[in-house]
Amino acid sequence: MCAENNQNWRTEEEAIALASSGGSTGNRQEARDAVASAFRVELGHAMEPGAKVMSADRELRYCLELQRDRIARKNICFTEEFDPGKAPVRSAANNVRSWQDGHYETSWSVGYINHKKTAERDGMKTFKRKDPQSICETIVDVRDGEDVSGDTYCCPNCGAVATIRELQEGCSQCGTSFRMTELYPKVGNYFFVPDPGVSTDPIWKTMIRYGLYSLPVTIPLFSPMILLDQSSTSSLLSLVSPEKWTVPSLSRVIAYIIAMIIMSPIIGYFVWFLSIFFAGFKTLGKETPAALSVGSSRKRFASQMAKISPAYTFETFSSKITTLFRILVFSDSRESLPFNAVKEIGTDFDNVVDCTFHGWMSCKKIKVENNSVYVTGDVFVDTTRDLGDRLKVRSEVYQITAARRTDVPFSTNFSIAKIQCPSCGASFNSFKSKNCPYCGKECEPPKEDWVISDVKNVRKKYLFKRVFWIVVVIAILALSVITTLHSIQTGIR
Repeated sequence: MCAENNQNWRTEEEAIALASSGGSTGNRQEARDAVASAFRVELGHAMEPGAKVMSADRELRYCLELQRDRIARKNICFTEEFDPGKAPVRSAANNVRSWQDGHYETSWSVGYINHKKTAERDGMKTFKRKDPQSICETIVDVRDGEDVSGDTYCCPNCGAVATIRELQEGCSQCGTSFRMTELYPKVGNYFFVPDPGVSTDPIWKTMIRYGLYSLPVTIPLFSPMILLDQSSTSSLLSLVSPEKWTVPSLSRVIAYIIAMIIMSPIIGYFVWFLSIFFAGFKTLGKETPAALSVGSSRKRFASQMAKISPAYTFETFSSKITTLFRILVFSDSRESLPFNAVKEIGTDFDNVVDCTFHGWMSCKKIKVENNSVYVTGDVFVDTTRDLGDRLKVRSEVYQITAARRTDVPFSTNFSIAKIQCPSCGASFNSFKSKNCPYCGKECEPPKEDWVISDVKNVRKKYLFKRVFWIVVVIAILALSVITTLHSIQTGIR
């Protein structure tokens, strides 16, 4: 479960209803805030049977459904909780940054949470992770255009009347599917950022907890202090002179243990501080290659795409492509996905049960060929793989090439039409599959959207960079320690 932000949206239905209200610019911002809040609530239930994250756009919603189905087929009991983070003087922040293009406004919202993940299965080692994190959502909204989500529409198949918003998953009476323009605002993507400052506990509880955790180490570590002769305690150098040690009395041992327990919160504070310090260096070593790779991607994408179409910012593009990639990862029928043009994928993704986006995507190359624009970039993710007896998390990088036709214009004008197989006349969701589930006929996919034409695992290319930065960080720490010890030694002399 996730705590809602300071605007206290009570239900997902209330948030979505407000998000669909349209109206003034102020109302649109309020709608985006509501969708961000609703998403944090819904995501905590996304792996439950039958759950639909309606605050997400259709690509992300389908991605989460595929992940849930894969986890269920592997008989894994997967739970995910988002406890409210109580970081000092911080609450959920909306519209942290925003970008505008020809048709869309893309913004980031941030919430602070304690993220808990648990996965269990008979014969498998229980997988548990608990991390203080920031959850960052990419909110996509149209810049202008009439809001029609509350308008009524008559199903051409059964005649049932429903609102446009209610038909996003098809007609509830007869199951007829529709091809319609996305109803904005929606969450297009999300990612987590490690944030040691997020905590549900006050600082004094954290100090006590870390102090008690460290007692098995600190008690033996400082035990030479009670082995010294009383006359030798004035000299710190006598700690390394065993000939000056003596057998302590029982009362002295008890007093020492009690003193260590009393001092444990202070020790715990320093242990907690060091854990944050080293977590920061670990994150720095892990994320620096990605940050350097991304570099000027936004500027490169904007300058080159402006010659083709100004309708996509890099944030809108990367949000869509990373979600399409994750659909490719979790799908068991990849050849039938309408956006999949990859010739051969193999079975590399078949044991992936979780694929977490890092928040980084680079733009390497853009080229135009045969009335299509091809954009190549690297996506940074953490994959959790089912190895049978355990789950294993690994950082990976995939190079993705996405293509879109340049002769089909971008448009945000709303449209809705019944989807019907040209062969047997059946209605099915052509967004999820290009093959009719009834007769197997392949239907032509939409021409106005992006397709993924190539996927490569380039993890090894970045492995050397990561090792290099880890070595740099260790060298800096070692140099700092040596300098400090040298200063202490000089002072003693």
